[in-house]
This record gives sequence, structure tokens and C-alpha cells, in this order.
Amino acid sequence: MNTAVLFDRYGAPDALYATDVPIPAPGPGEVVVRYTAIGVNPIDWKILNGGLRAHIPMELPGGCLGVEAAGVVVDVGAGVRRFRVGDPVIRHGRPGAYREYEAVPASQEADELTPQSGRFSAEQAAVLPVAAGTAYSALRQVGLRAGERLLVHGASGGVGLATVQLALLMGAEEVVGTASAHHHDLLRRLGVTPVEYGDGLLERLEELGPFGASVDCAGGSQPTGVAVRLVSIPERRVTVADLQARARGVPFLDHVPLELASTLDLIGHSPFELPIAARFPLAKAGEALELGMRGGVGGKIVLLPGQ
Repeated sequence: MNTAVLFDRYGAPDALYATDVPIPAPGPGEVVVRYTAIGVNPIDWKILNGGLRAHIPMELPGGCLGVEAAGVVVDVGAGVRRFRVGDPVIRHGRPGAYREYEAVPASQEADELTPQSGRFSAEQAAVLPVAAGTAYSALRQVGLRAGERLLVHGASGGVGLATVQLALLMGAEEVVGTASAHHHDLLRRLGVTPVEYGDGLLERLEELGPFGASVDCAGGSQPTGVAVRLVSIPERRVTVADLQARARGVPFLDHVPLELASTLDLIGHSPFELPIAARFPLAKAGEALELGMRGGVGGKIVLLPGQ
């Protein structure tokens, strides 16, 4: 059977329940993927609580969360030439990955499956799409150039950690990242200059500038105000976390096409890792969401099917 975690009504994590559903058969142009790890993200609980229903409507009852996962192709539908049984893949995009098996469109145009060579573990592959893909698009949007100094707000979160690492791979001279003090050692190990949030942030950052570009992964009035003060060209600022910041001079993120494939090409075999802060069996997805909602995890949360 195929364990899936579903919900029948919008609400809190306790609305989720695990159930057995049939293993799907692939339709034309589809493959069936058996997931080995599934990423947990803020978009999951925002969908669950109904906050995104105008943008991401769910078919209820029987809604399924999960926008990123890693697994192996176990069946191939008619007309599929891109994948074979046994291929490791990364699944990303629409919700629906909180399950052991899923039928997924296999075309490059659908952009839901990306091959992965085995360079990453299943857990690392599962948490790449949202964090690293978003970071890649953000850095492309601000036009980061080699030799520049970059400011990253919220550098210790999933997207922030990906942003600082990708920026250094792109040749940034220095990456300055804002974060809580207990995350500073991690940032230093990654080659980042950490700065603590709070009163006096602008003055502390002014001493480290000037900055060619800024990426806001935290949201809120302070990162927005600081970005406007320290990065003079609006197009060289971006936020991935605050829709209201656009009106105050910080554009919101536009994802580039095929961003995950481009991210994997950039990383190649260079050192790159997103810390895994917590692991849960798939059936305990509600507990995983509760942990994520409390914040301050300091890394990614993964669900592990079959446990």
C-alpha cells in the first residue's frame, strides 16, 4: 500500500491524518516515484491553515501537502523517454508529496521532476528545491556579480543558508548575514560575516558596507528599511518573504525557469549542505509542522516514508 498524509478541512496540524491509498499507475507522460525523503516548509502550514487558498486552492477532502521530495522512479508511463526505472529524482512544485508513492508528470516543460546524479543524499536532495531554488532565483534577480559584497537578512533559515552558500559560489567577495547570535558559529563556518538582529542593526551594517545587493529571507519592516538605506538601486534588492515590502521599495521574488536544474549546475561538486534539524516518520507529519511553526529550528525538517 501507499501511506499518504491527508487533510479534509483547513486548520491546524492536527487536521492531518495518515491513511493507506493504492499505489498509482502512471498515465501517459507520467512516472511513479517512490519517495525516500520529503521536505517540510512554511508553505505547507500556510496551505493547511487556509491562508493561501486564494492562490493555491486544494481539492478537499483528501488534500495533500508537500512541495519538495526526493525519490526513485519505480514505474514509467507511455511516451516517457526522459526517465527510466531506478533513476533518482527530485520532485518539486505543486503540493502533493506527503505520500510514499506519487504519479508525476515527467516532461521538462512540466518542471516537476529534476534528475539528480546521486551527488546528494536523499535528505539533502529533498530539501534543495525550495531553499536552494529560491536562493538561486533571488541572486539572479539582483544580478549578483563576482567581487561584490552581499547582504542577506535571515541568513540562518533554509533559504538564507542556501543564499549565502550560492553567493560565495558565484564569487561574492563577502557575504554579510543577519541572524540570531546562537546561529553565528554556523554562519562563520560557511564563510559568512554574521550580524545580530535588533536595535542598532543599521549602524552595525553601515560599518560593513557598502553592499552591491541585498536578499531578504526574513521579512518585516527592519530588513526592508535597511535594504532601502544600504542598497541604492531598487532592482538590486529582493525579498522572498514579504509581499508588502514591494510598496516600500524592495521587489518580491520572481522565480526563473528551471531554477533547480540551474542550481544543481552551479553547485556541481562544490561543498554545499543544508543542515537537517529534525527528522520525522511520514505519519508524524503533524508533529513536524508544529515544530516548524514554532520557528528557530536552525535547519530543515524532513519526513521519512517507511519509518
